Amino acid sequence: MEKTILSVGYPSFPAGAAQFQRQLLLAKAILLEGFNVTVLCRYGIHSQHDGIPTKGTFEGIDFIYCSGTSLRPDGFIKRSCLKIFGLFNEIKYIRRFSKTKQLAGILISTNYFHNIFIYYVIGKIFRVTLTVDNVEYWTSIKFYKEKIHLEKLLYDKYYHMFTDNIICISDFLIQKVPKSKGRNIIKIPAITDFDKFDSKVEDSRLVKEKYFLYCGSDAYFEVIDFVISSFERLDNNAVSLVLVTKGTSNLISRIDRSRNKGTIKIMTNLSYPDLVNMYKNSEALIIPMRDTEQDKARFPHKISEYCASHRPIITSNIGEIKNYFTEENAFLCSVFDESAYAYAMQKVISEPELANRKAENSYETGVENFNYKSYSRSLIKLLTNK
Repeated sequence: MEKTILSVGYPSFPAGAAQFQRQLLLAKAILLEGFNVTVLCRYGIHSQHDGIPTKGTFEGIDFIYCSGTSLRPDGFIKRSCLKIFGLFNEIKYIRRFSKTKQLAGILISTNYFHNIFIYYVIGKIFRVTLTVDNVEYWTSIKFYKEKIHLEKLLYDKYYHMFTDNIICISDFLIQKVPKSKGRNIIKIPAITDFDKFDSKVEDSRLVKEKYFLYCGSDAYFEVIDFVISSFERLDNNAVSLVLVTKGTSNLISRIDRSRNKGTIKIMTNLSYPDLVNMYKNSEALIIPMRDTEQDKARFPHKISEYCASHRPIITSNIGEIKNYFTEENAFLCSVFDESAYAYAMQKVISEPELANRKAENSYETGVENFNYKSYSRSLIKLLTNK
């Protein structure tokens, strides 16, 4: 009988942002070792427009919405009831896999400490190995520091006590875990599917002129504002700046105030093939990293995708960037400084051969370090304690 790894904790599959992409790629790495993967989503968060079924298979990975619907219902009471129903159903599915001797391990991807504790209890009941994938140092994030969010405080301080094994995305997060016998920790950085980038992309450019590209959540407005300010320092009107993010009123207002507003564009709700198209046709991909605990702890998923796209990267020599990038494979800025980033953008324009050479070197770095296939064996050994 084929063994199964259950992937739990994250509420969205097969759609979502960086955390979904990581969950998907970890699952695909498990498939390479001959294991099945089933994703259990406790309750639905989608709209009818998303078209996501209650059960299905995506890229070889089975998924189930345990509440019986992938849709987010209207009304607090109904949502709360479905969450409770979904939890009980999730436990039933875990029990079913355990009873048939199929269950080889549980991989937890969650932003909430209470979820880790729930799975800890479930793991003890069914005697199954638990592994937590940790990608953030939550209490370093400005929003949570201001709110003193108890969930995030508990997560950072105690999550490691309620799991058998841990995956960390960065050295910073590994260093935050106290040394403990019997608990294994491995680092899996930002990963991507290089096959999707190496396959032929649509020849048609979505943006006709030359452009720099920034891609990120609107939650990082400080960073988006920094990118715009850096771009404004360029003495060149032949290249545009494209921001792949949500067009919030705050951002639109910022662009309207810019002297370069005619060459700054917002693109949103791109399909994944269109996003890959945008990456591969850009002059350079911009991803600033700040000298903060948050940015030292995290490793943006976009970094691996940027490497796969064969385009030059402009970033800061901060945190995990230091472990993989030098002046040979990226335009590295030593500080979070507008002038430094403007200078790097100017170098891309004025020295295209240098830019292309760095792009090819970053691709090789990505193939070596960020291809999900490279981690299949170490991942399955961790998940199954074998």
